Amino acid sequence: MLSATDLNKAIAQLVIFTPDASAFSAPQALALILGKYSHLYNGNVQALPLPEEIPQEVPRVILQSKDGTHRLDLSPLRVTSYWMRSAETLVEPEDILSTSIEVLEHYVEGMEAQVGRLALVLTWIYKAENPAKLIVERFCKPELQTTIFNESENFEIHNHKHVNLKNFSVNSWMRCKTGLLIMNNVESKGVIVEQDVNTLIEEIQQHRFTSEEIKTYFKIAAAEAEANLQVYFPEDI
Repeated sequence: MLSATDLNKAIAQLVIFTPDASAFSAPQALALILGKYSHLYNGNVQALPLPEEIPQEVPRVILQSKDGTHRLDLSPLRVTSYWMRSAETLVEPEDILSTSIEVLEHYVEGMEAQVGRLALVLTWIYKAENPAKLIVERFCKPELQTTIFNESENFEIHNHKHVNLKNFSVNSWMRCKTGLLIMNNVESKGVIVEQDVNTLIEEIQQHRFTSEEIKTYFKIAAAEAEANLQVYFPEDI
């Protein structure tokens, strides 16, 4: 039966939401990040002079590494640091988080950005010929596996809960579904697990997170996500 150890981390997104759009400057953000992290974002640079009517969430600057492992999307209302697995990736989970946290801290301090909301989104994958069967076996009663859910082509579960993580009130989402995986430009069937741990959008105007709080949050959110993964996909004895 599918367990947490079978899943491979494919994408990690660390997001900070910056509600004061007027404080954003694309040239300043570009100079700030490349001034320290040009070795990390050594691929193509996209700087988009978008019209004002384009939503402020749309990135104005996109930086990425040549190998496609790292990407940074910069917009007036949010900044997203991506880590994406490549075929050659050999990296510890702690390193994935620490690099993204460091970049976001540098951005917040250098831009003097006000941060009102935080989110950690993790995507896990498992290649399988019959991914629906694996999900059904993990989450459905035996009598349903052989009747209504027998021979399912696609399957999805989706759970949301509101929890308190120390001093953070968060939404915790878990989505497990079938889908197409693209690895080394080859498509294959598989299981996709998405975890989203985010602070409440209703409280975005109430919070102004410091750099230290941002670092603390992402570490706590990562621990919560890992604990949930073990609960949803335990090792079978």
